[in-house]
Amino acid sequence: MHTISVIVPVYNVEKYLRRCLDSILSQEGADAEIICVNDGSTDASPAILAEYAAEHPDLRILTQPNRGLGAARNAGLDAAEGEYVIFVDSDDFLEPGYFAAAVQKLENDGADLVMFNPIIYDHRTGQTHPYRSMIDFYRFSCAGGFPVEEHPLLLSFNGCWDKVCRRSLLTDNNIRFPCPRIYEDVTFGIFAQVCARKICVHKEGFYNYRKNTGSSITDREINNKQFRGDFLQNLREVTAFLRGRGCSGAVWSGVMLYALRDGMFHLCYTRPRAEFVRFFGQLRALFSEEEVRTALVWGSEKIDWFADVLLRGDVRACKRGIVRALNAPLGI
Repeated sequence: MHTISVIVPVYNVEKYLRRCLDSILSQEGADAEIICVNDGSTDASPAILAEYAAEHPDLRILTQPNRGLGAARNAGLDAAEGEYVIFVDSDDFLEPGYFAAAVQKLENDGADLVMFNPIIYDHRTGQTHPYRSMIDFYRFSCAGGFPVEEHPLLLSFNGCWDKVCRRSLLTDNNIRFPCPRIYEDVTFGIFAQVCARKICVHKEGFYNYRKNTGSSITDREINNKQFRGDFLQNLREVTAFLRGRGCSGAVWSGVMLYALRDGMFHLCYTRPRAEFVRFFGQLRALFSEEEVRTALVWGSEKIDWFADVLLRGDVRACKRGIVRALNAPLGI
């Protein structure tokens, strides 16, 4: 059996696909199968995949009509046979040593999931920087394996491409991606961390997340109601999941940190004012007063401000102070 299943959704990425695949195929230290899901590409991506599959027997191609990232990743999960699962977006690329580091960390810490601090790669300039606080990730990396309740800040980091999971964690808990849905990795990331017996953190990045290609969600969401609707739907499912499991206040704190910080982020891009007011009200209605107050345990002026404007329903204060608050350090 392959040690690692690498799932790569592919849709019209002819400019970036070769670098992505080369960075995966050059990994050492772990036996890997590579599952590329062609999600209805109309450019040269299918031809590039066929070329690589002809040369590399461990690379398989699945083809489906265009159904979005969530459906493509689910198709890859259904086909996966490895003990571990890694998701790589086809416009991103990896640094050497990623697979070996992931397996070693998971085995040493006895964890079901390992989280990395990705590298932001600016497509326009070629410059790179850590996605998140290096100080936080170094601190978390020294903790070994732990339940997420011990470090619930990690619940606000809920992508899928910054994590490597035991496949049994996903199959035993039926963790999949909602589709069709924008921000489809939010529920995946939160559910996986909450269900994991232990998670662990690696201080290094390894994963280069390409930005400023003009195709990211934040490039396109300003006037698109679907993005805001899907963001709220994810949070509805997350709150139902947490309530159903009777999760602790610590878990609620981590999720509220995500909801408040990223929810306000998306509020920034909501136009016109009537849409801003509507979205604010919808976000506020998702949580009880008690659940919002769980965010206050962080002792952060920034998060306290977020929680306070929601508790008071003060949309005017939110609109007036949001940019200043978002640019302030978290301060935990």
